[in-house]
Amino acid sequence: MCVQPPAADRPFPADPALDALVGSAFGRGARVREHTALSGGTYNTVRSVVLRDGRRSVLKVAPPADRPRLTYEQGLLATEALVYARARPLLGGLVPRVLASGRVPGEPGREYLFLDHLPGETLEDLRSGEATVRSSAARRDLGRAVAALHTVTGDAFGYPAGSAGLRADTWPEAFRAMAEAVVADARRFSVPLPGGGAEVVRLVSANLVHLAPVRTPVLTHFDLWDGNVLASRPGADGGPDREPRLTGIIDAERAFWGDPAADLVSLALFGDIRDDADFLAGYRDTGGVLDFSPGLLRRLALYRTYLYLIMFVEPTPRGRAPADAARTRGFLGPLLEAELAELAGPAS
Repeated sequence: MCVQPPAADRPFPADPALDALVGSAFGRGARVREHTALSGGTYNTVRSVVLRDGRRSVLKVAPPADRPRLTYEQGLLATEALVYARARPLLGGLVPRVLASGRVPGEPGREYLFLDHLPGETLEDLRSGEATVRSSAARRDLGRAVAALHTVTGDAFGYPAGSAGLRADTWPEAFRAMAEAVVADARRFSVPLPGGGAEVVRLVSANLVHLAPVRTPVLTHFDLWDGNVLASRPGADGGPDREPRLTGIIDAERAFWGDPAADLVSLALFGDIRDDADFLAGYRDTGGVLDFSPGLLRRLALYRTYLYLIMFVEPTPRGRAPADAARTRGFLGPLLEAELAELAGPAS
C-alpha cells in the first residue's frame, strides 16, 4: 500500500520513546507520521507505525527484561527475524521483511523489531465477520507455503536462542527439555497442572521413543492458528465471488527447530488437521509428506500436550486477571487431560 506523506502541519501522537526507536532504526532524520497500537499480541507490544516519508511498518517491542516469562521465552524477536530471513527466499512476500532490529535504547536486554506491513486480514477475522467467508483457496495456499517452510533445516533441535537452554542434538532430548521446562514454570508460578507435574513428565518421557524417527531439525512455526494467517478479502482485487487468497504468515517468534508435524497442532487448533482437506491438498501438492500412522498420531498427542501446557501456564506470568485465567484453564484443562490419557494408552 502506498501511503502519502502528510502535510507539514498535520499533527500526530507524540511519543518520545517511539521517536527514539525510529531514530535508532531508520536514522536520526526519520520521523513518525502516525502510530496505532495493534491488538492480538499477548507477549510483545505491537504497533503500526507510519513514517513521514510514507514508509509503513509494524513495530514489535519485547517486554522489559525483568518481566516474568516462561523459560522458552528468550530472544523471541531474534527468533522471529531468523525465521523470516530463512523463509523469505522461499516464500517471498508471504513473510515480512525485517526492516530493522536491535536493543531498545536505555533498556538493556529489551529487543525491538521493525517489519514491513503485509496486506490482508487474518483468517480469524474473515471467519468471524458478519458473514462466514469461504477460505478453501487460502487454506490450499497455506498448505503450499507451510510445505515450503518445512524445507528449511538447521543444525540442532530446540529453540534458536541459546539463552533458553533448550537445545539438543536429538529431537527426543530437545523435546524432553522443552516439556520439562514448562512443567518447571508451572511450579515456579504456582500453577497446579491437571494430573500433577510429575505425571506429565512421566507420560512425556514414556512416549519420547515415538520422536526418534525425527532426525532432521526443521523450521517449525508452531503458532499457525488462523489469527496469524493473512488473506485477501473476497472481491478486493476481483469479482464479488472471489475467494480469499493467502497474503501472509506472521508472528513466528515461537518457532523452533524440530518435527515439522508439530505445526499441524496449531494449524488445527483444538481440532484435527485431518479434517482440513484443502490444507492437506496444498501441502502434498508441494511435496509435503504426511502419513497419519499410529506413530505420527502419537507425536501429535505429544505436541498438543506441550501446546496446552504452555497455554495453561502462561496466564500467570502474563498478569491476566484471576477470573480470566480461570476461564482459560477451565477450557484447557479437559483438553490437556484428554491428551494425557491418550499418552497413557497404547499407540494405535
